[in-house]
Amino acid sequence: MAGNDEMRALFAEEVQENLAELDGALLELEKNPGDKDLVNRIFRAVHTLKGACDMFGISGVVALAHDLESLFAQVREGWRRVGKDLLNAAFLAKDRFTIMLCGEDGPAGGEDPELAARLKELLRSVDMPDDAPAAQAQHPEASPVAPEADAPAPSKHRWRIRFAPSDPGHLAKADPLVLLDTLRGMGEATVRCDLTAVPDLEALEPNDCALRFEVILTADTATVPDADALRDAFFYLENPADVTISPYEETEEDASSDALEWPELPDAEPAPEPMAQSAPPQAAPAPQPAKAPAAGARAEPKRQAAAKKETMQSLRVDAAKLDELVDLVGELVIAQARLTQLASGLSHPSLTSVAEEIERLSNELRDNTLGIRMLPIGTTFSRFRRLVRDLSAEMSKSIELVTEGGETELDKTVIEQLNDPLVHLLRNSIDHGIEPPGERLAAGKPETGSIVLAAEHAGGEVVLSITDDGRGMDPARIRAKAEEKGLVSPEARLTDTEIFNLVFLPGFSTAEKITNVSGRGVGMDVVKRSMDALRGKIDIHSELGKGSRITIKLPLTLAIIDGLQIRAGDDQYIIPLSLVEECVELPREGAETAGRGRTIQLRGEIVPFIRLREAFELAGDAPAIEQVVVTHFEGERAGIAVDEVVGQQQTVIKSLGSYIGAVAGISGATINGDGTMSLILDVPTLVSTVKRTVA
Repeated sequence: MAGNDEMRALFAEEVQENLAELDGALLELEKNPGDKDLVNRIFRAVHTLKGACDMFGISGVVALAHDLESLFAQVREGWRRVGKDLLNAAFLAKDRFTIMLCGEDGPAGGEDPELAARLKELLRSVDMPDDAPAAQAQHPEASPVAPEADAPAPSKHRWRIRFAPSDPGHLAKADPLVLLDTLRGMGEATVRCDLTAVPDLEALEPNDCALRFEVILTADTATVPDADALRDAFFYLENPADVTISPYEETEEDASSDALEWPELPDAEPAPEPMAQSAPPQAAPAPQPAKAPAAGARAEPKRQAAAKKETMQSLRVDAAKLDELVDLVGELVIAQARLTQLASGLSHPSLTSVAEEIERLSNELRDNTLGIRMLPIGTTFSRFRRLVRDLSAEMSKSIELVTEGGETELDKTVIEQLNDPLVHLLRNSIDHGIEPPGERLAAGKPETGSIVLAAEHAGGEVVLSITDDGRGMDPARIRAKAEEKGLVSPEARLTDTEIFNLVFLPGFSTAEKITNVSGRGVGMDVVKRSMDALRGKIDIHSELGKGSRITIKLPLTLAIIDGLQIRAGDDQYIIPLSLVEECVELPREGAETAGRGRTIQLRGEIVPFIRLREAFELAGDAPAIEQVVVTHFEGERAGIAVDEVVGQQQTVIKSLGSYIGAVAGISGATINGDGTMSLILDVPTLVSTVKRTVA
């Protein structure tokens, strides 16, 4: 198993999940040290990590995790309080796990004898909670003050575990004997094996596991607190229904004989024969020849597969496979657009009906596929709490990070690319924004500063904001620094918003000295480039002495959108449908009058508009009647006058590529059904660019 790539990938994913769970639970426990549920979450995460690493023979992690697990077992039993020493050691252990399992040295690298000794010393020390006497009265046999005792004497519990691998090729993925060894490492285990499903030699599939195992396990509650802790040992199973775990209750067969009848599995026929007890208990017996299974038994794998499909609640899928699926759906959307265009041109009723049905199905397939890629952004938020904790301690500041809207979903590709920009923004808020405690108290503020990281949906976008209650940004100081560095001329007339945006220029910094956090003039320009790559917008609003708010607006997905196809001159364009309110006609007479003021009357409301022909300097004359597409974004309405509104279509977004680079007012391109190309309009940028030109 150790050399199996598939198992190693699954192991790595399990490690990342448990490390994230451990980090998040520790941060919450630091705020709520009396929360027993958090203690249990931490214990289980460490226990799961230890079990997984034990299966792969990563002894350094196992030893470190065992000591950390023992410390939190003491907390669970009431013999240790959640104090600063315990939490600091736990955070260090989590970081060491990350280095040992995810560092450049790979698994088993980066062991830390000093940390191991620190955990051992904590286990030998006494840090009793206030209610320790009550706990001691309940457990008089325990002796937490004894230096040689790592933890109180735990109670025992017995479990019945039944394991029947059903996935084809199981033996090529994992050796069941390794699993049995892992269970034996948890306590005293009696293993029994059922051979009745083993076919004759002619029908035997070498990589399939036809054996079924039962284990009666007696384990300490500190080691195995509940069934979930046992189930963690089976994390690699394709079908979780292959294992059943229940508290042990002695049956007549247990008491009267060495044989134990295996219960009938779902839809399995015929009922299996009793199984023989393995001897010795440390090894499962070799398969013995058996009669060929009956026709009903031969059909059992299909029935098991059906049962597997019904019981499976979730499925881990390689991200690369998901990306490939999205690409294929994109190609399908392009082909569907071509079919729709052909059907429209031929005017054949039957072909048109089929085209409409395929369009409906491709829409549903697109929505479902993109829905699979959507993840709650809270998975990104959680990792920043540790960043704020460590940096605030390093800079001797008291800062609380508040997260809101963690359930807001965003495309996984966007989430992955958000990490670095958000890290830069948070580090700047911590360093430049939040004042030291003394300065805050002198200004009449609470000693503890606050940073709020929030997310919400707004139409077809996700809006992220980072708000702090710090010292705010001084426009005069920013401008002076920009002029000093030659980034802006002294004669330039700039609004406060434009001055704040100067911080995104390469090489800009207002820091008086270079620190480990900031001051070198890099970081914010990286944020701006990242937002451009994500087709996002970033704005800064700040008030001196009160704090700053940085707002990021991002598209929900970078793959496929609904778009409105329009034409201006000989070129076709796409406007994201999520921004479109309505389309209205603009006669030539009205256009000439409105052209001077760039506005139209729309049901008593004045709506400004731009002409796409003028914005892109297109040749030729406008038609007698133009179409105005009324859009809504950032709380305002604006119209775009075009020659023709062609219609709605699914749009597969393609990048313009590094050769063309960024073009103001254009966010990408798409391929039409006839093979031609349409440019996708970046409406907010286009409108703001034209406004500045006119002004």
